[in-house]
Amino acid sequence: MSYTYEKEMSEGGFLVRTYSIYKIKEEHLTFIFGRERKLLEMMQGCEDANEKSLKELAYICETVRFDEIATMLEAQLDSKYAHLERARNALFLEHPIKGKMAIYLVERKICVYCEGSRMLDLDLFQMLAKMSERFIAFNKQDNECGWLKPMKYTMH
Repeated sequence: MSYTYEKEMSEGGFLVRTYSIYKIKEEHLTFIFGRERKLLEMMQGCEDANEKSLKELAYICETVRFDEIATMLEAQLDSKYAHLERARNALFLEHPIKGKMAIYLVERKICVYCEGSRMLDLDLFQMLAKMSERFIAFNKQDNECGWLKPMKYTMH
């Protein structure tokens, strides 16, 4: 099933949005806050294969546990999605109106492929934001980046 799903998403003729989501270590939050674009620019020059070898990402990002994320997403989204399948470090979701989504865990990164409405992306972002305020997402194709749960920053 997963091979067919991936093939459908990549060759279906629809625009597929790709996100790289990282969980920033607590001690690096204040350094990263306000420098999100710089991090995106640094990643723009890397292919996905090289992105995981970036020492900066390894230093500032926390390891993500796929089981924890998949279990939470299954519990929250199961009733809202017509199809939900879990295989190894991958989760495949399909909503009759919103579209399809594939979620993979690679090293310290959550890779997300969405096809359809942006409401699909928001469902995922909301669920991850409930887990932690330290998730940051990058969409290199559309030059977008941002915190899934925007932080409040006060100057002292």
